[in-house]
Amino acid sequence: MSAAKTDVSTCTPASDEQSVVDSDSSAAAASTTTSSGSQTSVASYQHALEHDGKRVIIGGVGGSICVDPRDRRTVTTSYRKGALLQVELIDENKFSERGLVAFKVVGTTNKYLSVTLYGDDVRNAIAEALSRTLLLPALIPGIIDFVVDRASEGDNFEGPGYNYQPMTAEDGPPGLLQVFTLERKCGGRFGIKSRFQTYWRSQHWNKTVSQAPHCLGDERWRLTAN
Repeated sequence: MSAAKTDVSTCTPASDEQSVVDSDSSAAAASTTTSSGSQTSVASYQHALEHDGKRVIIGGVGGSICVDPRDRRTVTTSYRKGALLQVELIDENKFSERGLVAFKVVGTTNKYLSVTLYGDDVRNAIAEALSRTLLLPALIPGIIDFVVDRASEGDNFEGPGYNYQPMTAEDGPPGLLQVFTLERKCGGRFGIKSRFQTYWRSQHWNKTVSQAPHCLGDERWRLTAN
């Protein structure tokens, strides 16, 4: 099937036999400073340039990422099929960082893969910001609980720092929860990291994509050009 004719309602069969769009770089350990002062890996920027504009299927240990054609929002994984996703390089001026990419769901006009905002650092930062407004202090905890999910704690069976809310496809243009960096790992796979230093995680036991605080086996993905 031609990629140009692929709609979100018809997922492309997943395949591990297709070539991966990647390139090793001797500058992988180097970094560069953006105008905002943040550090971005030169290698991640190169990977973003290499994938920009390409249509890919993203697969992990639980199968390839799919978007439910019925609501065009629910994200699952499958060993039999995978949604076509178009990689878009984000203008560095938008978030003051080079090498950010977004993943647009092919066959939709404006849907991008999106993660959940979570974690104590984010909750504390928002609490501090809200404390400087005219909001009643008693209202702030409820607002934070509504906006920011919690990370797992130390007594969690996997340890602290995980979040099990599933990835979704949300309307663009891409915001903070819809832009990511690509980190090349062994075996031609990538860690896909959010702006909040979390990684996509193939939650294979229930066929969803969640987030983890590190990049190990479940957090490594193959981007296959289609």
